[in-house]
Amino acid sequence: MVKLDDLIENYYEKFVGLPNGKPIVRQNQKNDAFEIVVLETLYGKEKEIDVQKMSASDVGKISKFIVPPPDDGIDIVIEREDIDGNSYDFIQVKNAELSQLDIQQALSYMEKTVEKYLKKPSDINNNLKELLSETDFSRSDKSNCRYILVHRGEINFFKGQKDGVEQVITGTELEIIRDGERSTLPRVPVETFGADSFNNFIVYEESQDNPAILMNICGYDLARLAIKYTNTSLGRNILFGQNLRESLSKSKTYDGMADTIRKEPEKFWFYNNGITVIAEDYDTKYEKGSVERVILREFSIINGAQTTSALGRFLKEAEMDNNTEDIDQLKKVYVLARILKVTDDDFKSQIAIFNNTQNPITTRDMASNREEQLQLYHGLIDGIAPNIYMEIRRGMKAPSDVKLYKHQYTTNVEMAQLAYAGFLRDPFIAKDKKNAIFDTDYKQTEGYLLNEYYHRLFHYASGDESQGILFKKSKEEINELLFVHYLYKMSKKNLIAEYKKRINEAQEQIEKCDESKKSKYESSIASYEKLKAIANICVFYCVAYYYGYKEDFPNADKNLHYRYEDFYSDKIFQNQLIEGFRDLFLVGTIESIKDVTASTPNLNTWVRDKKSTGVFLDKIEERLQIDMSLENKYKEYIKNFKH
Repeated sequence: MVKLDDLIENYYEKFVGLPNGKPIVRQNQKNDAFEIVVLETLYGKEKEIDVQKMSASDVGKISKFIVPPPDDGIDIVIEREDIDGNSYDFIQVKNAELSQLDIQQALSYMEKTVEKYLKKPSDINNNLKELLSETDFSRSDKSNCRYILVHRGEINFFKGQKDGVEQVITGTELEIIRDGERSTLPRVPVETFGADSFNNFIVYEESQDNPAILMNICGYDLARLAIKYTNTSLGRNILFGQNLRESLSKSKTYDGMADTIRKEPEKFWFYNNGITVIAEDYDTKYEKGSVERVILREFSIINGAQTTSALGRFLKEAEMDNNTEDIDQLKKVYVLARILKVTDDDFKSQIAIFNNTQNPITTRDMASNREEQLQLYHGLIDGIAPNIYMEIRRGMKAPSDVKLYKHQYTTNVEMAQLAYAGFLRDPFIAKDKKNAIFDTDYKQTEGYLLNEYYHRLFHYASGDESQGILFKKSKEEINELLFVHYLYKMSKKNLIAEYKKRINEAQEQIEKCDESKKSKYESSIASYEKLKAIANICVFYCVAYYYGYKEDFPNADKNLHYRYEDFYSDKIFQNQLIEGFRDLFLVGTIESIKDVTASTPNLNTWVRDKKSTGVFLDKIEERLQIDMSLENKYKEYIKNFKH
């Protein structure tokens, strides 16, 4: 685990007194070097800052982001281009432990400084004013500001904190972020637990390779860890790093736990199933024949995230309200804990699977720690844009420091379905095999990962033609696939609103006209109802229809990409693109399905018929061959909406 103090010492020696005239690291002020550590940790990839490889002559690469003292409470300023203009992070760095009140005051001071600058720039310190003058920051950007306080303590919250605007980052979080090895499956490096008042302690040593202990852990200690290891930048709590899912939010479950803690904390042990911890090593410290402490190393809670998170939430709310009575009650709570010493990764995975039965896990949860899932997740979210967040386990949250468009949020299940519909042009499997894609098929002996459906998508073999389709596609190609799905949803909403409007108009005419004309309007209503029904069930067929054009006219949009920024910033352009997609692709899909289901009474049955894919794809080819104008319409669409 990286040591922040070592980095501070190193960076102080490298940059002390620089740049000349307005040093960002002053003589005998080693705390100033902590700002460089924070800059590199939080924004190093984004701004291409690797201080380890820099020399003193490279100070200009970092000084353009750091405000030399005196700084009016703002140490670092980060400007980003954003879909709504520019966005700004204002960061204050403290190489000390701060209280909730200290944190709140520091953030408030930053916000007041920014407001002062917007009203009258001359009222703030010259160093900050000069740095801000090199950016495009203006009053119109006020709503796109985020204020971040970094300190060395463990408190990462305060009462009244503005979600999405005010953020607190601890030294622990910085260390975890810097520890690249842990970023795949993060785990807690080391913590110490005290045994309960009765010193109950059972050792299980049937297997010398995998010993285990059974003990009771104080609920207050667990709550402290739940708060300490909530990692806002990673978007998850690393205490559950090797769990198959994050804590699922269940308010009723929490309310029941909170009620027990307040009214009968000693009975929490009886009502709760306890937790399971996997550690690579542990030590027990004895005194007078009793276990006094247990030290865990490289550990993760693989069952009990719900319980632990609930205890953390209870403590957090109590501390924000300064409710000492609730805190005292929490200290009376004990939780049964199994601590397993395991170093084998496959065995860890099996334990995680078989220990998650209280809230039934899905086959997708079981796959979440697989190498190919982690490779794809990091490949999509890391690096240069486009960045895509693919949830691989329930309860995850997207990292807060990555800018994402609305269409760039997905799950590995949705990704699998869309890949089958678009890249592999098989809407039947996309629709019908959703629940089977992540199943382990023990009958298959051909060497598939989990099963054939999963293998075709997720097989990871760098440089091997046999790898899954998702590893053959670039981030931009996957980005377009997700955007096409988003366009379908938006255009469907638009089209169904139009269908409803026409149905209502026909119903109004029925009420006005004589009997001889009613059948005409009733027929119109029936037709629009069927079109509406098709629109609601044709998502994967629409995606396949879109990729039919790309397959038949590959040169039309070669090396071209959608104008994503214009779509999200220009309402007129957005509406034009939605309508363009609707008229060419969604309507075309609906017309094709309507033609091939003319004698089919049940659309849902047709969609789930394996033969339907072939019938539908043949219909697309027929349309593209007969209607020569479709190629020109497609090229016009590309011209208008891509670049």
